[in-house]
Amino acid sequence: MKKIFNLFAVAAVLIIVSGCNDFLNRDPQDKQTNDTFWSSETSLRTYAQNFYSTYFVGYGVDYSIFGGYSFGDDYTDDYIVADGGGYVYFPKSNILDYNSAQSAWSNNYGIIYKANVMIEKIPGMNISDEAKKHWMGVARYFRAMAYSSLLKIYGGCPLITAVIDPSNTKELYKDRSSFLEVAKFVNDDYQFAIDNMRTDDSKLQVNKYVAGAYMSRDLLFHATWLKYHGSEIGPKSTTVGAADIKTLLQGAINGAEIVMNSGKFAIGNTYNALFSVDDLAGNKEIIFYREYTYGVQSNSLMVYGCKENQRGGLTEDAIESFLCSDGLPISQSPLYKGGKYHEVNKGALENRDPRMFDSVVDSLRILGARGITYKDGASCTGYVTKKFLNEEWYRTGSIYVSNTLQSPADAPTIRYAEVLLNFVEARYEISTVGGSPFNQSDLDKSINQIRQRKLTKYGAASAAPAMPSVTLQGSSIAVNGTVINDPKRDADIDPVLWEIRRERRVELMLEGRRGEDLRRWAKYVNLNSEDTDGNPDMTFLGAYINLDETPYKSITGGIQLFDPQNPSATDSRKGYLKYGYKKGLREFTPGDVSSERYYVKAIPNSQIVLYKDKGYTLTQTPGWE
Repeated sequence: MKKIFNLFAVAAVLIIVSGCNDFLNRDPQDKQTNDTFWSSETSLRTYAQNFYSTYFVGYGVDYSIFGGYSFGDDYTDDYIVADGGGYVYFPKSNILDYNSAQSAWSNNYGIIYKANVMIEKIPGMNISDEAKKHWMGVARYFRAMAYSSLLKIYGGCPLITAVIDPSNTKELYKDRSSFLEVAKFVNDDYQFAIDNMRTDDSKLQVNKYVAGAYMSRDLLFHATWLKYHGSEIGPKSTTVGAADIKTLLQGAINGAEIVMNSGKFAIGNTYNALFSVDDLAGNKEIIFYREYTYGVQSNSLMVYGCKENQRGGLTEDAIESFLCSDGLPISQSPLYKGGKYHEVNKGALENRDPRMFDSVVDSLRILGARGITYKDGASCTGYVTKKFLNEEWYRTGSIYVSNTLQSPADAPTIRYAEVLLNFVEARYEISTVGGSPFNQSDLDKSINQIRQRKLTKYGAASAAPAMPSVTLQGSSIAVNGTVINDPKRDADIDPVLWEIRRERRVELMLEGRRGEDLRRWAKYVNLNSEDTDGNPDMTFLGAYINLDETPYKSITGGIQLFDPQNPSATDSRKGYLKYGYKKGLREFTPGDVSSERYYVKAIPNSQIVLYKDKGYTLTQTPGWE
């Protein structure tokens, strides 16, 4: 009996051991594994959602920075930032730039790794060939986005093109590739994406046209960066060949034309509403956007557009860049009423490009003004932005405006007008490096499309006339037969390119593009903001006022008046508003690495130390060594 029992016991043990081995070798039944996950399009769609929050920030959430919108595009000639420490005319050298700021590096390489995994797994999946092409395009699109971000922030960077075995340290810890090499790789990824992605993959999912739009933005950046900076920043930079620049510019054009030739997008008769309504679905000017919903996920940008004092304000330089309604600069137009000093009370904001009344309040509200009480917020430059304010909501007392955290306004992340501007600039630039000549058709497809808008100022009975079209006249731009000759044009910029850049500046103002533009054009010299005597120039000044002709008794709170006729005066009664100004500001010198290093950021020191600990070298950004 005992023997029989022992036989049963042994058998039971064998069954248990066998069962344990079987259990330990089986995949978990309550979760996906790496082998079981890659089974369907649903899996791919779920996997790809992590990419979206990295690149489509929109207006942010709650009190977070507004993704480059409004005052998010700091340190440009468009916007003065006022805070407790005074306006910083340009960010100073800071140990954080060198040692601690690593999120951009780690986040983008995290996306690159995930995209490489996706690219590796898709070929073996049991899905249709069409689905494989689309999702491979999605992966390569987001990888292009990640590398584009790294190039814009750091310049050349390590180029990781596939999933690397951890034991392959030589490949895992490779040094930086050149800006040009990475840019060509980005171009190839984007081209694959627009050749293979679906034209529609449901609401708020990327598609061929989203990829084309971002391709036009990023390839224009990379091409013009290389044209105006060369291979590197600082004195070691060398000229990049015209053929390489032409290839990248053609990439920008390819991306733009995918969108332009689709027939799905068009310029409408609204401007402010592109940034301040609760549903952008179906708007033909919007290529992609971030959606917000009241009570679920909202943003706080709306309330900063009216009720509260704004953190900063548009500069006088930015305001003067708006043309008059006849299409001529304020220096040429007979319609301009602002006088020598562009005084608002004399009508400086009248008869201007209609985008102005959809972007800026048409009366001054000066932060620190005494003798007047404002119902709404003020600005340190006197110019209060309203580009992101829904005036209907505001006038009717909507909670969307009265409560800081409740705006459901959707945020455009890229729109059709920008694609048209990317196209026209790339077409002009490619004509200078061996491409076909720039022509009137290029203007008609782009700037003249944007200028067809007929905008209606809130409360007005009818729309303002559209801005007049531009024509190519020799090596210049003309409007109604008058050649534009702006005295503010940089001497090294062709008159046609100057007007293309002006249109871009005005159309995209406060949308986070100006900082990138100044960097790729190598134009930080435009941020040199004082004359040889240490007096401020127009770059960072606010509106001109004469206290004796206004209701203001005085201006306080760190804001002074600078009178160009009496620059040494500290108690002027008239002049341009200046905030927190101190003499001895940084000066940018082309070719000087100590100046030009600010076009890029330092590679995080933690990464350099990590490489060193593994026996490899990660080369630091020039000027940050």
